[in-house]
Amino acid sequence: MAEALFLREGEFFMPTELAGGPWNPQHLHGGPPTGLLAHVLEVATGDPAMRLTRLTVDLLRPVPRAPLRVVTETIRRGRRLQLLAASIVAQDKEVCRASALFLAQEECTVPEFGRFEPQQLPPRDGLAISTIAELSGFPGKKHGLIGLHTTAEACRIDGMRGQGWGRAWMRLPVPVVADEPASLTVQAATLCDFGNGIGQLRLDERTGTINADITLYLHRPPRSEWIGLEARSRMETHGNGLVETRLYDQYGPIGVVTQSTLAMPQYIPRA
Repeated sequence: MAEALFLREGEFFMPTELAGGPWNPQHLHGGPPTGLLAHVLEVATGDPAMRLTRLTVDLLRPVPRAPLRVVTETIRRGRRLQLLAASIVAQDKEVCRASALFLAQEECTVPEFGRFEPQQLPPRDGLAISTIAELSGFPGKKHGLIGLHTTAEACRIDGMRGQGWGRAWMRLPVPVVADEPASLTVQAATLCDFGNGIGQLRLDERTGTINADITLYLHRPPRSEWIGLEARSRMETHGNGLVETRLYDQYGPIGVVTQSTLAMPQYIPRA
């Protein structure tokens, strides 16, 4: 069994089986490419005082289980703000594109009425550790589909029954890139795509919803490995929808995620 989502080989990142997804055995889950982009962009800032506050990832094409190359670009590098871009290229085709906003941090006094509300998710204590595949019914190990949905640890709070809402705690138990430490922010970025899994909206027995993008906003960096997701999905009758997810750590809220969705036939493994 692999021990990371990607292995670095020269200029390429090689996906392991842990990076797979439940929709197609030849394609990656959306989380690993998102985490890889966040990791590469965070390193590219070159300034630990800059904090990732917004990451937008467009999933242009399915990301294949193939050697991946990441190309970065500096859009704006200032004293208080940095805007970077990156693309994942597979087999000479751009498959993912990301834009990342980094902001400088400076201590200030915030009046009570301007602070984030201190709401929290129910604690993880006493909840069984499982995976999204086991909790939501996605094809998993018993179908020969190993991936992030069978690797990331999950503790269900409630929901997650295909009715468009759910709450869970999640943790990434392996590195994004082997032998390269990933910050808690990068770990949260890797997990944030699960909003559409925790809030999965099943339209019928064979049709679910897949997301075409991910936008993550963080108003503060996480301070614990376990990330709480509170997701809600809705869809119009023309087949387009939106997932809105609130993110937490054990100390309170840390950010929000939005994802654009469309109806998608679920992959049904052969018996």
